[in-house]
Amino acid sequence: MKKNIKMLKVFFKVIKGNTKETNLILPNSYKKSIKDIDYKKLKKMGIKNLLFDIDNTIMPVNTIFINKDLKDFFKKLKKDFNICLISNNNLKRVFPVLTELEVNGISSANKPNKNGFDRALKIIKGNIKETAIIGDQMLTDIYGGKKYGLYTILVEPFKRKYDLKTGINRILQNLLLKRMKKITRYKYY
Repeated sequence: MKKNIKMLKVFFKVIKGNTKETNLILPNSYKKSIKDIDYKKLKKMGIKNLLFDIDNTIMPVNTIFINKDLKDFFKKLKKDFNICLISNNNLKRVFPVLTELEVNGISSANKPNKNGFDRALKIIKGNIKETAIIGDQMLTDIYGGKKYGLYTILVEPFKRKYDLKTGINRILQNLLLKRMKKITRYKYY
């Protein structure tokens, strides 16, 4: 509930034209998918730790199947980066993904609040300046990551359909994107 109230406050500040809040929902980088990210460039920038959102970032929301391609992708990434999955979803959803991908992670992160990011960095023994967050939602992943001081990467969601888990946030994000497309400096998405 607190998370939703915080997202609504941010949303209305951005709609009213608050530049500071608007800058906090804009990612440092935007890519179509996690596979389009230049991980070599991140490494050159000093990024050693990657925090990934799960739902609609690395896989569709209601999918439990993790294919070989995704497993191989994460196996390759783990050679160069410390990885932690950070999800607002519950342990029942998150644990099987962590197990299949053989990575660390946390559930019930309560993004955009700071405590989830603190827990994730503690797990991987990482620091803020060497960490990037990769997610599909501006009001949780990007806002929380930027507020915390992380490098942020927004990816397009797997599914554009709304469900109870992400519906409100997705509706707000789509409204923000429509508004920002009218302002030329925000044409990134």
